[in-house]
Order: sequence, then structure tokens, then C-alpha cells
Amino acid sequence: MRWLRSFAPRVALLVGGVVLVASVGGAGWGWLRAQDALRRQLDLVLATDAEGLLRDYETYGLRGLAEAATIYARRQGPLRVLLLAPDGRPIAGRLPGAPARLRGFVTLEGEEGRQRLLGALLPDGTNLLVGASLVPVDRAAAALAWTPPVAAAIAATLALVLGFLAARRLEARLAGISGAAQAVMAGDLTQRLPQSGAGDEFDRLAVTINAMLARIETLVAELRQVTDDIAHDLRSPLSRLRQRLEAALAAPRDAAADSATLEAAIAELDETLATFAALMRIARAEAGAGRESFAALDLSALVADTCEIYAGVAEEAGRVLETRIAPGLFLVGSPALLRQALANLLDNALNHAEGRITVALEAGPVLSVSDEGPGIPEAERDKVLRRFYRLDRSRNAPGTGLGLAMVAAIARLHGGRIGLEGAGGGTRFIIRFAAAGVNTPEKVR
Repeated sequence: MRWLRSFAPRVALLVGGVVLVASVGGAGWGWLRAQDALRRQLDLVLATDAEGLLRDYETYGLRGLAEAATIYARRQGPLRVLLLAPDGRPIAGRLPGAPARLRGFVTLEGEEGRQRLLGALLPDGTNLLVGASLVPVDRAAAALAWTPPVAAAIAATLALVLGFLAARRLEARLAGISGAAQAVMAGDLTQRLPQSGAGDEFDRLAVTINAMLARIETLVAELRQVTDDIAHDLRSPLSRLRQRLEAALAAPRDAAADSATLEAAIAELDETLATFAALMRIARAEAGAGRESFAALDLSALVADTCEIYAGVAEEAGRVLETRIAPGLFLVGSPALLRQALANLLDNALNHAEGRITVALEAGPVLSVSDEGPGIPEAERDKVLRRFYRLDRSRNAPGTGLGLAMVAAIARLHGGRIGLEGAGGGTRFIIRFAAAGVNTPEKVR
């Protein structure tokens, strides 16, 4: 049956079967225990009545005992009394199936089923027998014993019904997930897993997988963009290089001209190789490579050392580099990558901006680099962090257009994010690192 292939009904059937088997086993054990307990209670009742009859014998003699046995016989109650003479002849009372002589407890088969008897011998040899049928005891024990299996059968039936309903609901939820997954496998990365809005485990799983799908969609889109950008940005220098070499090959041999052409070709190839190397570094950072070498570091000292190196470069370019570095800020990360990220931001400010450059490190930690240039329009702030993207005014400036993309990748590798502020009168690049980094100098070795 199809529904048995579903997880929930199988679990419900297994649980129901285990409950039934355990209940049947428990019923047998319960029947024995209940029967023993009820029999002990019956023995106590028989002993109590026998003791009362013996007291009548001590007070009124054999005649009084015979009258008491006659009264028991007339009542037709559950307890029976029989008084036998020393020769086994009945004196008074009635107890079908009783033996001719009995002392102590015994269980016998009587005319009405099993019965429990208690016999006592009087000083004159008379035998007093008190007994009761065990049929009510057996019925009560059976009733008590069969209660768990009946309850278990009802519970198993409810478990199967609930399992079937849960399976139907589970199939509906999984069908939506399966449909979305198949669409994603077919290439539609815009698909997302459906949510019921109940906030249950499936919804939480769907949120996580949807976030993963969104990240995959972004990465695939970036990959396509990179492919297009590489084809666009590298076609021109390679075409120029080919044309230059073809022209040099067609011209008469001139050692000086050939040397100049080869030097220019090597420069073009070096720029192309630098572009590919930058792409590889970005890809490694986005893939998380290097995280295994993270260590606790003094971020304040790292930023201060890097700015000290660039202070001379800024002075040669006629610029002013100011710093506001909070002391004692620490982070877990890669010193080389963090230094490169700050260097890329400073290179960007030196190459594409104007005026004063300010580097600030604040608690958080938050690292920012500000300039007094023309700023970046709000519509292009996200674009400048992409690979090969360059503003129109920077098309002819030196660089590959990969520096800010590398900064964004390094920030993500360290659990942070980069943002931009300002559209006119300057730009401020801000890196907010994750708060999970260390913040105590004791952790820095």
C-alpha cells in the first residue's frame, strides 16, 4: 500500500504494534498478579469468617455452630459453610464438592467452578469448612488484565489514524519542497521553498534553505557577470596586443622597435596576469580559503602600521592622511588579508578621490576610510563593489576594477560587511566586523 511507504504511518504502525505486544504481555502478568491479590483477599475473608464461627463454637457449643452454618446456607451469599461430623457426615450447612475432611486452605473444582476452601478441626473431631467460589475472582482478574490491551488497541488505532493524517500533511509539505528543488535543479534559481507560516521545523528549514538558494543565486549571477566582464575587459588588451605584434611582425626588422614592442607586450601581459591573480585571490576569499590560518591579532596595531606606510605615499601625492585609531581593539582573522583590504581602500582613495583621507578604527570593531572627493552616486554604491565595475570618470584611471571587490570578499570572510556613505563631497567606506572576534589582549599571543 502506498501510504505504508510514508514515514509517519510506518512509525505509527510500529508504535501501535509495540504497544499491543507489550500490553498483551502485561495483560498476562497483570492477570496473574490480580488473581493472586484477589485470592489473598478472599483467603483473608474466609479466615475472618472461620474465626467468627469458632468463637460461636466456643460460646454456644456445637449446637450454636450448627445454627450459624444453617444461617449461612439460607443466605445464599458468596460464602458457604459446611459442618461435618467426625465420620464425614454433614451436620449443617451446604458446600457442594467439599471433601470429607479438610484442614487449611485448598482450591478445588466444584459444581459451579473453582472454589476456595478453608478447613478447621474442632476438639471433638468435627470439621468446619468455609468456602467461596473463585469464579468472581477470575472474572475480576480477567477484567483488570484485559483493560490495558483494550486501551492499547484504541491507542494503536488512534496512532494509525493520526499517522495517516500526518503522512498526508507531510506529503503535501514535501511535495512543495520537492517541486521547488526540481525547479532549482532544472536551472530556475529564483525558486524558493514554500512556508506554511506555522513557524515549525519545516518552516525554519525552509528559511535556511531559501537563504542558501538566495546566496547561490547571487554567486551564480556574480559568476555570470564575472564571465561577461572578463570577456569584455580582457578582449581589448589582448586584441591590442595581437595587433601590435602583427604590426611589428609585418614591419621591417628594427632592433630598437622590436625591443620596444616586446616590452609593451610584456607590460600588457603582466597587467592581464595581475588581473587573473586578483580574480583568484577574490575567489579564494569568497570560498573561505585561509580561514584555517586565522589567529587573534591586534587590529589597532595593524591599522596603525599600514597607515604609517601609506602616510609617505599620500605625502608624495600631495595628500594628507589622518588617522583616528582606538587602541586595544582585537580580532580573529588573517593579518595579510586585513592589511590588503585596508591597502586597497587607501589605493582607491589615492587614485580616484581628492583632498584629505581619514582612516578611523572604532569599537565594534568598525574600520572606515573617508575621502573628500566627488563621491559615489547612491545608485552605483553596490555596483562599485562588483568585479571590474568602474565609474565613468574612472575609466581611464589605472587599476583593474577588482580592488573594492577584494575588500568586500575579505570583509565577508571575516564575518563582516562593507558599506558606503556619502554621494557628494566625499565617500566613506565602512567595514563592520563580526562581534565574535576576540576583544581581550590576553588572547593575542
